[in-house]
Order: sequence, then structure tokens, then C-alpha cells
Amino acid sequence: MFNMMKILTSPLIMFTLIASLFLTGCGGSSSSNGGANGFSRESVVNTNAVSLPIDIAFVPGMGSAFVVISQTGFVYFFNGSLDSVNTVDLGSVLPVVSGGEQGLLNVEFHPDFTTNNYVFFYHTSVTSRVNSVSRMTVAFDGSGNMVLSDLVKIIDFRKPSTASNHNGGGLVFAPDATLLASVGDGGGASNSANAQLSTSLLGSVIRVSPSLIAGSGGYSIPAGNMFTSTNSQCSNVDLSAAACPEILAMGLRNPFRMSRAGNIVYLGDVGSGNEEIDSFDYTTSTANFGWPTHDGYVASFTIPGYRNPIIYYNRDDAIADAFRAEDPEGVKTGDASIMIGDVYGGARYGGALNNKLFFAEFYDGFIRAVGVDNNGDITDIDGVPGMHITHHGQVTSMVEGPDGYIYITTLFGPAMVYRLIGL
Repeated sequence: MFNMMKILTSPLIMFTLIASLFLTGCGGSSSSNGGANGFSRESVVNTNAVSLPIDIAFVPGMGSAFVVISQTGFVYFFNGSLDSVNTVDLGSVLPVVSGGEQGLLNVEFHPDFTTNNYVFFYHTSVTSRVNSVSRMTVAFDGSGNMVLSDLVKIIDFRKPSTASNHNGGGLVFAPDATLLASVGDGGGASNSANAQLSTSLLGSVIRVSPSLIAGSGGYSIPAGNMFTSTNSQCSNVDLSAAACPEILAMGLRNPFRMSRAGNIVYLGDVGSGNEEIDSFDYTTSTANFGWPTHDGYVASFTIPGYRNPIIYYNRDDAIADAFRAEDPEGVKTGDASIMIGDVYGGARYGGALNNKLFFAEFYDGFIRAVGVDNNGDITDIDGVPGMHITHHGQVTSMVEGPDGYIYITTLFGPAMVYRLIGL
């Protein structure tokens, strides 16, 4: 993912943070030059309502109500107001280690939420050692405030060697209600090899059937993963004696963001030299994205099941230069960290964004959308994938809301939740 200490000490970002102090957004419009494509954005929460927003999810069955999670372990619940209706501090019940690339990283409601009231969190639970997926139960008190209880652990991803970075953090539910999580390689030179080990959960996409029993955590192994389902489970295991039955795909460095459209899963893998957007069909179980053997596109490979990225760039190449050139506010920072969002399926924007996958560069600030087909391949053939949408640095999530708008969270400059408007 990003490095928070690098952000805080970067002159460019410090300028952005200082400039943000002069903004007076109280909801309303905070527009951005979207260039010739005509998009802009407006804030949907008050400027000071959230701190370090890292993900957003809409509450099923509640219309426009949504939660925003903070990297530091807070859940902000909004229901028809620009101000936070209530703030839940998970730190008192859910272990959240925050700082750098660690913290509360993702939130996902269960597909049957209106029946079971379950919400899932991806979080760092032990400093530089363990990331976890946990489940909680949502209720609302007499004042309409969100109450979270019944904490259970679903799965742990343990690092053989301690490192605070490359934690991954994506959560999506598949059409069959199995849970997918995208897991980083663990960070540090000694952990990168885990991404090609069948005996480690690191550097992979895992797929499990999480427990839905009240008060009971854990998971079972669904049919169709990469390795036999009868092998011992690998939760909280440094290295297993047998191939981990949870693994669905492997060969990833730091897939911080993941999304799904139909059976196709999309991954934004933060690379060493190349930023990648990868895709695969979750009903197959052979996808290997090559890390650390491969980084970016390769013409020749010997890894079984290898899949090249559908988009790749590094901070200095012609593709990144072209992305910045199409961005009226484009600036080259010297750093790179890919963020992906949803594939748009709504009825807004005059059809201009239909079947387009959102992606953004955390540091350079361009936000783009690229056409994708039912196989997870891009449909653009002009050499500069996608179209420029708008500009904002430090984007952490881009999610389609039930009203058909795309919602964007930004960690800094300022910390905000936006709605994409235009056309």
C-alpha cells in the first residue's frame, strides 16, 4: 500500500495538507477539474466528520446509509446527514494496530446482511506479524446509532518474518457467498518468496466459507480452490506442512484493493517496479500472477497458470507519463501505488462509465476508468488504457453506491468522502 511516514514527510503532501486548512467545505460542492470529460466531485460528509478514511461500504437494505472506516479503528455511520450520526471505536473490542501500512483496512457487509446483520473487517491484529478477518453483528439502538457486537475471528494471516508493510486488505463476497480476501506477501525481503509457496497464505487470494453461526468464528473450505480441500487449514500458520486449501490464486505482492463484477475478480497489486491491475475468474483455480519471479508484463514465462496484468505501469514509463498528461492537475511525485475500485454498473453519467473499472494512483493523483469485458480483459486498444476522470491524491477506495454514484474516500488532502458527479 502507501507508506504513511513517507506521506507525512513529503514536501508535496505537506503542501497539500497545509493548503487543505484553507478549505471551508461544509458538505456541498468541492469540485475538481475533470478535464474535457466533464467530471467533478462533491463532498458528501463534512470536512471534519472523518479521520483517515480508508474504505466505504453501503448498508444493505438501508438506502443511502453507509459506513466509512478509519485506518485507526473507527467506524463512522452516516444515515442521511453530512455529519456522522455516530462513531464506533472498534479499538476497545477489535484488535487494530495502526500506522504505516497497518490498520483497519477494509469493511464488507455479508450478502445476506438483511437477515444475519453480519459485517466483516480486514485489520492488522498483531504488530508486524498478523493480519486478520473478523466478523461482527450490527444492531441499532433507539436513537438510530449503530452498535457493533459479537466479535469473532474468521481467519489470521501470519508472517514468518516480522514486517509492518505488504498487508493486503481486500475483501469481496463471490456470487456463491464465499468470502475472498487479498493478502500481501508480508513485506520485507525474506517474505516475498511466500507468494510462490503453496504452504503460505501470504501473497494470495484466499477463498473460504466463513462461519455464520452466532458467537462462532472460523471457516470451512469450499470446493473449487487451488489445492485439495482436505488439507489442514492454514489460519495463523507461518508455513504449513501441506498446501493451503484456502488459496484460490497466488503470486501477488501487495493486493491492497480488490473488486468483483460477476465472476471476474480485479486486483490492484502494488508492485516493486510496476503497478498492476490483475484479473481472473473466481470459478477457476489456476491463476498465478508471478510475484516475485515476475513484476509487470512478461512475454515469456514458465510459471503454471501465469496471468499477465491487464494494465501495468511504473512511475517513470510512457504509460504513466500519458496518464499524467491527460490529467489537468497531473504531477509526477516519484512514487507509485495503484488503487482500484468498482466496475461501474449504474445508470448515472450518461452511459459514459458503463462497464468501466475505476483505478487511481495514490501518489500522482490521477483517477481513471477503463473499459473491461466479461472475461476481465480491457477493451481499450489505443495504448493509454482508460479515460481521465478527475484528480485527487491519496485515494483509498472507489465504490458504487445504491444511488448509482461513485463514492471516493481520500486519506489526506483533505480526508474526505466524495461523490463523483458530472455529465
